[in-house]
Amino acid sequence: MSDADKLARRSSIGGSDARIIMSGDQFAVEDIWMEKRGESIELDFSEVVLIQLGNITEEFNADVFEHETGLWVTDMQQKVRHPDWEHAHATLDGKVRNCPDCPEKGIFEAKFMLPFNWSLEDAVKKYYGQLQHNMWVTGLETAYLSVLTGGGMWKMAEVKSDFFYQVAMEEAEREFWEAVQSGTLPNFPKAADTPIVVERTKIVDMKGNNEWSVLAGTLTETVEATKKHDSAKRKIKKLFPEDAMIAHGYGVKMKRGKDGRALYEITPAVPMDIAA
Repeated sequence: MSDADKLARRSSIGGSDARIIMSGDQFAVEDIWMEKRGESIELDFSEVVLIQLGNITEEFNADVFEHETGLWVTDMQQKVRHPDWEHAHATLDGKVRNCPDCPEKGIFEAKFMLPFNWSLEDAVKKYYGQLQHNMWVTGLETAYLSVLTGGGMWKMAEVKSDFFYQVAMEEAEREFWEAVQSGTLPNFPKAADTPIVVERTKIVDMKGNNEWSVLAGTLTETVEATKKHDSAKRKIKKLFPEDAMIAHGYGVKMKRGKDGRALYEITPAVPMDIAA
């Protein structure tokens, strides 16, 4: 890992960090808290056999996935930041497409696991936080977990975006990052009780629930406005001059973050002075 990559890793939360934050392992959470603050001894993973096997077999794993599914894996090792929070990133094993130039279907996650007492369900549980984080960062709705084992077996699980889990995860990550910046030791496992793998079979009619009625009405009424908002946000960022630090006008202020990304905020309208 280059010095630039190490610095980038310390400056934001990645998928493997999210897995630990959501795991409920207080000691592991404190370890990455110290790492983000630059207070821990840098670990050398070059001799950790399982990690190296995962790295070495990653491209082969993608080849097997493509052969077995008929899908394509592209954009391997692409680094992505969350569009609205600079302290969340994902280093993707790849993106999954129907063809090399087709739209993205989801993210690709390659893992190598030992065959002893192994199950695909356990693999999904173990990496659920990482998968949900990477889907949240990229905005993609599906993760393809592709697992090779030391027993010569390949298995794949298709995991869908979990809105409620991601809400709890974002809250936990933001609280963790506040602890990093303030130097306060994080107190977890707050989010560890979030359900991971649940068989959901019930169909529930929410008629009669007043709060559901109000929120459902708001959601349906603001769909088009939300689409317009998101479209305007993407387009106005493209208008931000490359050599500008701050741009403002008509109630919108845009500034450039430390990583060079354009960040915007809605500012209150200021009444114009009218000469008497």
